[in-house]
Amino acid sequence: MSADAWTSVVTVVTLVSALSLAAWLWLLLARGFFWRTDVGLPAREEPGVWPPVCVVVPARDEAAVLPASLPSLLAQDYPGRAEVFLIDDGSTDGTGELACELARRHGGLPLTVASPGEPPAGWTGKLWAVRHGIGLARAREPEYLLLTDADIAHAPDSLR
Repeated sequence: MSADAWTSVVTVVTLVSALSLAAWLWLLLARGFFWRTDVGLPAREEPGVWPPVCVVVPARDEAAVLPASLPSLLAQDYPGRAEVFLIDDGSTDGTGELACELARRHGGLPLTVASPGEPPAGWTGKLWAVRHGIGLARAREPEYLLLTDADIAHAPDSLR
């Protein structure tokens, strides 16, 4: 490597190092202790009117996990209007039927189970299911959408 090329490499490495050092100094000095997790948010006031929320859950062959996750969504402690949309993306294990049975057994938030059919060319099954679920949810005119997976159990106050 020629001396000029070596000088260029050293210059670039020095500049990148200096920029990295400057970024860390800014984080430490201007955003002091940004990594701390023990700082709590201030208490919030509850709204007078809770906004409507729709939850979209794409699911494919999730019968094994639905008994733990879906009841946690249906049992949300939410004072406003909320609804759950489970979009069954071609399951072969009875996911959609199990979801309906769990809703009958556990009650709670209204559940709509739908199947989007085969995705168009260029779409993956999950993204097609999410898009279909968002379309169904938008018809209810929610102020907020929660997109979640079928294998996640939620705390009772997740929608708050």
